[in-house]
Amino acid sequence: MINYHKNKLINETLDKFYDSFSHTLDTADYVPERFNKKVCKYIFKNMKKAFRRIDKEDRKYQRLFRKNLRKKDREKRKAEKALKPKKKWFNFFKRKSTNRLNADSNNS
Repeated sequence: MINYHKNKLINETLDKFYDSFSHTLDTADYVPERFNKKVCKYIFKNMKKAFRRIDKEDRKYQRLFRKNLRKKDREKRKAEKALKPKKKWFNFFKRKSTNRLNADSNNS
């Protein structure tokens, strides 16, 4: 199952970080390379952190989704069970066997 919500969040995050990265490329001509490397490391570190947050929220969402799905299935099964006719033959044989036992005890 594709989670479109997660994909949307990932796209927003990537857009923000690509925008940040593009600003560092604009400064590559007059900012020392050493400083640009530090900035890039910082950007990628924060991007990984953002992805971890997205994954955590997605796990929460999926857990809640599965829980609600199970709850709906349970309610559906209960509704179907309520509509099913009860087993009448089971009670018929049960009564017959108890009557037989009582009759046997009277004969002895």
